[in-house]
Amino acid sequence: MDLKGDLMITEIPDKEYQERIKKIQQELAKRDLDALLVHSTESDFANVFYLSNYWPVFETTGIIIPREGEPILLIGPEAEPFARSRSKIKKIRKMLEYRESAEPEYPGIPLRSFSEIFSEVSNGKGIKKLGLGDYTILPMPVYDGIKKEMPDNESIVRADDIVANMRSIKSESEIALIKKAHEITEKVLDEILGKMKPGMTEKQVGGMILESLYRNGAECEAFPQYIFSGENTRNAISRTTFRTIEKNEMVQINIGARFGGYSSAIGRPIVFGKMPAEMKKLVQFGLDAHLKTYEWIKEGVEACEVAKQFIDFYKANGYESNYLYGPCHGTGIIEVERPWLEANSNYILKENMTFMADTFTTTPEYGFRWEDGFRVTKNGVEVFSSKWQEIIEL
Repeated sequence: MDLKGDLMITEIPDKEYQERIKKIQQELAKRDLDALLVHSTESDFANVFYLSNYWPVFETTGIIIPREGEPILLIGPEAEPFARSRSKIKKIRKMLEYRESAEPEYPGIPLRSFSEIFSEVSNGKGIKKLGLGDYTILPMPVYDGIKKEMPDNESIVRADDIVANMRSIKSESEIALIKKAHEITEKVLDEILGKMKPGMTEKQVGGMILESLYRNGAECEAFPQYIFSGENTRNAISRTTFRTIEKNEMVQINIGARFGGYSSAIGRPIVFGKMPAEMKKLVQFGLDAHLKTYEWIKEGVEACEVAKQFIDFYKANGYESNYLYGPCHGTGIIEVERPWLEANSNYILKENMTFMADTFTTTPEYGFRWEDGFRVTKNGVEVFSSKWQEIIEL
C-alpha cells in the first residue's frame, strides 16, 4: 500500500463500508454463526460507526449482520431522520431497547421486537446461533431482549474479536483521516503554546483548545481535552478543573482532534519558567523512552517484546518506580482502542496497525505524558506527529 501521498477525503468511501460487511459475513460462515450483533453508545460509538457511519446521540444503537443478505441498523424511537441522513445501511428499524436511558415509553410509536428483527434478517428462518459483540458496553435491556428470543445460553456466542480484528488493520482511507486529524492537532498545539499563560485556569485553556480545534477544521474533539497542572498531573486519566496554572510547576497538555470520525492525540509536558534539575532529567528520560519505542516496532515483531524492552529501559535507567503503563495502545475511531501493547500481548504487529505511543511517567508530586500517533510499517513506523518533541519551558 502506497501511503506517501495523502488522500483528500473527509469520510470513508461507501465501497469500503460494503467491503466491511462482506468480510464479516465471510467470518460468520467460517464460525457457523447465523448473525453478528454489534452495539454502540454515544461515548463508544466505534463499531456501529465503522459499519454504517452512524453515531448516536442520547440513544444507543446496534447493527445486526446476517450470514447472508442485508444488515439492519437498530435505533431508538427518536432518531430515524437523523439515522437515515447518515447511515450507509439502508434498512433501519426502531426498537424500544435502544431508547435513551431516561426510558420514555413512546406510546403510539410503532416499534419492532427482537423476534421480528431476527425473522426479517434471516428471511423467516430464525437465528439459532448469534455472535454478540461489544460485551463491555451492552446494556441489559438489549441483552434481555436478545436472550428472550434465543433457545439457550449456548446459542449466544461472544464475538467481539470479529470487528476488533478488522479495525486493528487500517485502510488507506482510514490512515488519511487519522493523519489529517493529527495535522489539525499540531496546528492547535502551536497556537495554544503561544497563548496559554500562568494565571489562567485549566478550564480556560481547555476552552481555548476547543475554539482552536473547530476553527482549524476539526469535526470535534477526540476526547475530553487534558490540561492538568501541579499535583493534578499525577492523573493518568481525569478532567480539567478550575485550578489556576502557576509558574514553575508541571503542566500536562493533551490535545486531540477528530476528523472524518477518526481520532488523534498529542501529549506534551510543559513548565512556565525553568524545570528543576531533577524534573528536567526525568522529563528528558520520558522523551527518550517515548522515542526509543519507535525503534523496537516493525511488522513481524511480537507485541509483548516491545513492551518488555520498554519496561527494561525504565529499569536500566533507575526509573522502574516511575513506570505506570505502556508503551502503546491502539487508536483509530476511538483514541484508545484495541489492541493494547503490553507485556502479555501475544499477537504479531502488522503493517498499518495504528497506535498511540503513550509514555506516562509518574512521581508522588507530578506526572507527565508524551503521546503521538503512528502506524506500523514493514521496516519500522510512520509517526503522525513530531512537533515539540523537546523540553518545553515557556
